[in-house]
Amino acid sequence: MTTARTREYPHQPNRRPQRRRRTLIISAIVIIGTLIIGVVAADRIVDYTTEQRIAESLEDYGEADVSVEGFPVLTQLAGGELDSVAITADRAQYEGVDFTDVEADLYDVPTDTSRPIGTVDATAVLSHSTLDSLAAEHSSLPESMTFTTVDGQLALKGSLLGQDLLVGIEPKAEGRRAAVDATTIRLGSAEVDVASLPSFLTSAISDIVIDLDFLPAGLELTDIEATDAGLSLRLHGSGVSLD
Repeated sequence: MTTARTREYPHQPNRRPQRRRRTLIISAIVIIGTLIIGVVAADRIVDYTTEQRIAESLEDYGEADVSVEGFPVLTQLAGGELDSVAITADRAQYEGVDFTDVEADLYDVPTDTSRPIGTVDATAVLSHSTLDSLAAEHSSLPESMTFTTVDGQLALKGSLLGQDLLVGIEPKAEGRRAAVDATTIRLGSAEVDVASLPSFLTSAISDIVIDLDFLPAGLELTDIEATDAGLSLRLHGSGVSLD
């Protein structure tokens, strides 16, 4: 008598542990991703509120756009110091002096405003009218002469003997002051080199110095350039205080 053999199937491994491990790994990834997104979102919120708070603290000087650089901001605040803050303003006023096109990069900015800022690099423009006011207050600018820019060169304009007088001048950065030296004189259509004239004729328009002691403590001029809008200043300083 012949008996049929029971068909044998290969042993199927238990896949449940593998599926469980895969599910746990995916769940962990989702949880970690959610936490990271939450931390980033919280940091961005803190970043925004910090920028708003800084902008509000600068309202006495003008309306400014503020950007706190670096990530995360939370740890920077916890350490009491922001790595970098960028500030821009179309117009600003400091100690009664008007500036335009202000751009400033501040480094190592303490959250305690009583402490000075580590480093400041900034550019700003003094308009011709502002230069006139500063010169009248802080230098011996000849009466009735005003600043202008002609062909990319800073100049003083006025009149002499019924003719237009234009004095080309070269600005120089000297720490906490700006100095201007006359280079050429144009009276009407005639132009002469200042160096060819006797000093007693040019003393009133040579070595004009504009005192800039109103600048925040620790900040100094590093470069000056004439522009159509006025005088573009480049400033740098360490341990700068706005108080």
